Amino acid sequence: MDMELERKNGFFMKRSISTCLIVCGVWFFVEFGVELAVQPDNSLSHLVGVINAQTGGAGEKPEDPRPERKLQNPSQEWFLQLEKITAAVEEKDYDRARELLDRQVERTRRWNEFELAVFHRRYLDLALELDDYDLMLVHAHKILEYRDNIQYFLEEYILYLIARIYATAEYEGVNYETALEYIQQWLDLTNDWDEGSNNYVFIASVYSKLEDYYNTVEWMLRAIDKAQEEGIDVRKEWWEQLWQTYRYLVLQLMDSPAEQDEYLYKALDLSRFLVLKYIEDKGQWTKLSSDLKEIEDTSGPTDEIPSGTWAFAFEAAYHFGLLETDGDYSSLIGGMQSNEAVARAVLVFEEAFDLEIFERNFKNLNRYALLLYRSTDTEKAVVAYTEAVSFKEDATVLHTLASLHYSLDNFDQCISFADRALEATEGELRDPEQVKLIKGTCQFYNEDLDASEATMLALREEIGTDPETTVLESVREQAGQFIDLINDERTRIEYKNYVAELWREYNESKGN
Repeated sequence: MDMELERKNGFFMKRSISTCLIVCGVWFFVEFGVELAVQPDNSLSHLVGVINAQTGGAGEKPEDPRPERKLQNPSQEWFLQLEKITAAVEEKDYDRARELLDRQVERTRRWNEFELAVFHRRYLDLALELDDYDLMLVHAHKILEYRDNIQYFLEEYILYLIARIYATAEYEGVNYETALEYIQQWLDLTNDWDEGSNNYVFIASVYSKLEDYYNTVEWMLRAIDKAQEEGIDVRKEWWEQLWQTYRYLVLQLMDSPAEQDEYLYKALDLSRFLVLKYIEDKGQWTKLSSDLKEIEDTSGPTDEIPSGTWAFAFEAAYHFGLLETDGDYSSLIGGMQSNEAVARAVLVFEEAFDLEIFERNFKNLNRYALLLYRSTDTEKAVVAYTEAVSFKEDATVLHTLASLHYSLDNFDQCISFADRALEATEGELRDPEQVKLIKGTCQFYNEDLDASEATMLALREEIGTDPETTVLESVREQAGQFIDLINDERTRIEYKNYVAELWREYNESKGN
């Protein structure tokens, strides 16, 4: 007999009575969301497919050691009713299909257990079409009531499907413990050679949802071994889930330093492997950098992992051209700063501006200027800080600009930025007395003695004779010293002018 199967919305539809005869023998080829096996919370539409892809067992299989099940013979009437149901489903007349199915599953005395199991199997297919988890579970459990009268293949499928449903986040009754119960039944029933790497990854993901990370690691490692046995490539997502589980264990083992170190180094070994395997994947470099940083923070630098190695790992990703986002460049610059590689950080900052990865705003320009200052490029720092305050009159940055202009002998600019700092309404001016001292100092060196004296006198009066802190006491003392200098300078200028006048009179008396 010819068999024609049409795959429709995730499962095979039966087209004729002759088709039904064969389907009863081989059932329906199904898969269990192979492509999404890493996560147990898949939507209903991903719960079916081809089971051979799930097990992945290539090659000849051993003889099935389980007792053979003798299936009951279906009647001609059963075939006719099944064809009506199938036709209704194909026409998407789901109300009609449900009415027909309800009628048949209630007639338990008319049908044998094999026939009833198939009706419930068709109801299960209908539930898949309707995205109805509860309806699926009702009929999946009914099928298991007839497990001695169905093929092992179908029982395995039902057990695994129930586990998938209970592990699906979209299902309101999600219950990972129950999912594991049915997974265990599936493992007990299924031949070892029919268990696939995808199955093991699914089991691992359920344990992960339960935060049982020891079992998660065990099943992920089994999945990897099984994949190698199957002769298939281990998916990158599986390696990454294993790495993530190691890191979860590191967090859980805060009170067990020795065991924590064990899993941290396992994570490091894996991230090193993943970097070599996926060398142009930024995420792998990020994992490696994270592991190295965690080890340095937890145990301190070692001969194997010197201080700052984590930053160099992330910088390597930069040199491979893998960094593209604002966050990437910020992390890179932070790592360079931690390694005191300020000059390199400045170059990266400038590149980020040129590529428009960094926006030229107050925050970024302020960070850039600070790096320039730390690299001792004071003049470029002044330019960057000045651009920063064009976006925001920040008191702290204005104070910095006053100080930098003082160090560069730009006394007019120093006075201007000091005044702006004192008048600023944004940011917090933590040391206004220091700003006034700088202003008065710049006024002095700008040869405006009267203004400098006024600034210093007002500053001393503001601080008072009993300063609250040693810093204020020092500022008051420095202001007093400048007042003395101002008086000395005035005396010097007066004497200079007196001498100049005498020379003028002398020269006039000589007729010069």
